[in-house]
Amino acid sequence: MPRQGQEGHLGHPQRHFARREKIRLSVPRRPGREDRELLGRRAAERTAGADHRGAAVASRSCAEGAGTMNRSLLFNRPGVPIGGRSRRSTRSPGVPIAWLAALSASACLADGPMSLRGAPDPAARLQRILEVGAPPSLAEPRATALSDLQSAVTALVGRLSPCVVAIAIDRSPAAMGEFSPADLGAWSGTGSGTIIRADGMILTSQHVIEDAIAIHVTLHDGHRLRGRVIAQDRRADLAVLQIAADSLDVAALGDVAGVRRGHVVFAMGNPLGMASDGQAAVSMGVVSAIGRPLPGAFGQEEDRYYGDMIQTSAPIHPGHSGGPLLDVEGRVVGVLTAISMAASGGEGIAFAVPIGERTRQIVARLMEGRGIEYGYLGVEVGTLTAMQSEEAGLASGRGVLVDSLAADGPAARAGLRRGDIILTVNEAAVGSADEFIQIVGAIEPGAPVELTYLREGRTTRTAMSAVKRPDAARTAAPPASVTFRGAVLGEVDPSLRRTASLPPFALLVLMVSADSPAGRAGLSPGDIIVQIDGQPLDGDSALRLAERADDCLLGMANGGSVLVRAK
Repeated sequence: MPRQGQEGHLGHPQRHFARREKIRLSVPRRPGREDRELLGRRAAERTAGADHRGAAVASRSCAEGAGTMNRSLLFNRPGVPIGGRSRRSTRSPGVPIAWLAALSASACLADGPMSLRGAPDPAARLQRILEVGAPPSLAEPRATALSDLQSAVTALVGRLSPCVVAIAIDRSPAAMGEFSPADLGAWSGTGSGTIIRADGMILTSQHVIEDAIAIHVTLHDGHRLRGRVIAQDRRADLAVLQIAADSLDVAALGDVAGVRRGHVVFAMGNPLGMASDGQAAVSMGVVSAIGRPLPGAFGQEEDRYYGDMIQTSAPIHPGHSGGPLLDVEGRVVGVLTAISMAASGGEGIAFAVPIGERTRQIVARLMEGRGIEYGYLGVEVGTLTAMQSEEAGLASGRGVLVDSLAADGPAARAGLRRGDIILTVNEAAVGSADEFIQIVGAIEPGAPVELTYLREGRTTRTAMSAVKRPDAARTAAPPASVTFRGAVLGEVDPSLRRTASLPPFALLVLMVSADSPAGRAGLSPGDIIVQIDGQPLDGDSALRLAERADDCLLGMANGGSVLVRAK
């Protein structure tokens, strides 16, 4: 039997031995046969129980195992007799309780015997999982949860599919600009819509049906009907159509106020015209952001306002426009509108017009066949930078900077100047350009407006009356055109570029001479060029293309390519 003074060489510092001596721990004896049999039975019971314990009792069994493991480890600890107890805690200075619990938890999940000297072979455990699968107690709840999720999604899609329609439109060549030859023919487009009233009223995006000479609506059962526009709002990019039908399934409008980042959403529609049979495609994602303005000058050239959008990870494509963005209850929380694409390509970012209080008011007016009038003060504003706020002595997120004024607008007549900082509109604080636009736009034309603004450190109040926002002037001049090896190329009209989800710069093939390099290469009127030699177009691409003397590989909007030889 070793002397007590030698116990410190078995893995414990001498100071631990001194402490154990103080509490009079006896010298360990050699385990007898009965002790070894007891150990064997306990190990066998733990091994058998680990394979069959359910997830519902995993915490309890692991806690019990931790206690058992703690006691079993004491048999190998110097200075503590088998079955002996100390008046102090049984915690080992070298074996923390948290470590014991983790070790015990792994023992609860082990598929083979676990000795006191080592854990089961990880490769053997992996092989067992691959061959047999997860233990029934763990696999069954997981499979049930996935099955329940799948059933819920399937039921939701099945319930809402009859509420989503495919839209096809025919546009006259005039919709592509005044410089459109007669042989170009009508241009077709696709979109989606949501039935919001049982008598055939459909909500869609205004850009889907803009300049249409014919609208065709396909229901989920394949019936194809003619649609007519009841009313449309260009600025909000919303429109309501009517078809000759009744007793249709209807989707309820939700409220973006209850939507949060991370909420699961579903996009349904007619991507790339592939749902022209009426069977709407569905994709799933989450709400990535709320109140997101579209990047750059998206929509500004057409006087559309996209400053308060829902951004979603649910994949959408051209043709989804006008379709619903749905929450898990099946309510329409947004109208799919745009895909922001990088000039270099890659996956786009999807946006939807949110269904909020203001949007519901607009939709209600459109259903009545009434137009939408927006308040206007004749002032353009910008959000203050951090430096501008600091210089003005304002807290971040307070006030907007007056960038420009219409000479005969209400704000200019009331005395506002460029550089003033507007703090409130009718007592409502404003902190961003988007917030200002929304507040002013919701004011009825003719209604009184009171502004508070800051100029040179002095706060001033002024009153005026809102007027109706003037309609944006449509481009009357024909698009610029160039001649390229027997083809006439023109700029793509903003309306066409918007509807077809084209990149910022694209060229439309207007005319082609059959006996020319362009004609022999296969270019046809109506083709849209988006790349030259694999590079996206820019504002000078048309001129550079006309001056090229070598072979050119043109990338087309439909995904194809055309090689135009120099001769």
